[in-house]
Amino acid sequence: MPKFYRPLIYACLLWLAACSKSPQAGREPAAEQPHVEHTGEQRKNDKTEEAEKRESAEKGEASEKGKADTIRMTNAQLVASSIEVAPVRQIATDSVEAPGMIDASPSRSEVVAVAVGGRITALHRNLGEPVNRGDVLAVVESGEAAQLRADLEAARRDRELARGTLQREERLFKEKVSAEQDYIAAKAAAAEGQTRYRLAEQRLAAAGGSGSGPLNRLVVRSPIKGYVVARQAVLGNVVGPNTELFRIADLSEVSVALALAPEDASRVHVGAAVDVSTPTRNGTAHIAFVSRVIDANTRQVQALATLPNARGLWRVGETVRAAVLLEHPNGKTVLAVPQNALQTVEDKPSVFVRTNDGFAVRPVTLGPSNGNYVTVVSGLTGDERVAVTNSYVLKAELGKGEGGDDD
Repeated sequence: MPKFYRPLIYACLLWLAACSKSPQAGREPAAEQPHVEHTGEQRKNDKTEEAEKRESAEKGEASEKGKADTIRMTNAQLVASSIEVAPVRQIATDSVEAPGMIDASPSRSEVVAVAVGGRITALHRNLGEPVNRGDVLAVVESGEAAQLRADLEAARRDRELARGTLQREERLFKEKVSAEQDYIAAKAAAAEGQTRYRLAEQRLAAAGGSGSGPLNRLVVRSPIKGYVVARQAVLGNVVGPNTELFRIADLSEVSVALALAPEDASRVHVGAAVDVSTPTRNGTAHIAFVSRVIDANTRQVQALATLPNARGLWRVGETVRAAVLLEHPNGKTVLAVPQNALQTVEDKPSVFVRTNDGFAVRPVTLGPSNGNYVTVVSGLTGDERVAVTNSYVLKAELGKGEGGDDD
């Protein structure tokens, strides 16, 4: 090999040697990471912890939802809001609907009339006002009243005279001065005088008068405790004998007059329950009378139902919806709530169930309507008590609570 090639070969060898060195040379080796192997027990504990977290979150959401669906309300607030609570009813599956009108109970009302003619000089009670037994309703001036008082005074004098004669004849008879026949005649005259006096007194009392006061005035009084439900008396009017002036009724119980179709009347019996309702109220009455005669003008059968009215919610002359509940042949019943008890909450029909602290919202599944009630397929057990009037107040309170949560 020529000598001038040797330096070139040495240079190539040196360059190859430099390129063959490792680039990791001079670097510190990285710390080796320890390898942790997860056992089956550790993986199980991790899953359990995650499940507990999910369950706790779900309970928290349910608790918040439960708070949102509960309305706290005291008894005082319940009364102030005029919210009525009633048990869930079990009703028959069939009913007869009929128009109805509230009227005074025939057994709890009386007509007040004047027995003699005269002119009305004073009126002390107006329509709708309460009265107690014996309260003065009106005063009537009458010539007949004056005659009745005069007859009473004459009968009193005759009675006193007959009594005096009897005492004298009795004394003379005991002294053997007068004959027994005179004593017996005086005794009969005294008895007759007493009878005439009592008759005159009763005539005056029946006319509304008494033994005191002006001779020509009669005082018309209330025979029972109740309310004035009708008044025909007008101040200054001249009225004849036996003219009706007032009608007084005890409204703690009222009647519901029903007009039934003849085919329906045959299915209704005394004692059957009647659901009575208006857009804001509802109650339960019971059939007390079903006529056996068809009205010649309306071709309907009249029926009367008695309705408790201790709180005075029902007014005489008010029109109502009535549904007579008929007994199922097999005794089958279903759960039902009044239509007024239903409210729509979160697009679901719901009722407000009474609790110890207030009310809880209970979604329900509804069935067909039965008179003034709506049957409940699911959502209630039958042991609950629900708000049946002014339930919209509870819905408004629920809306306020949800609004507060959003804030």
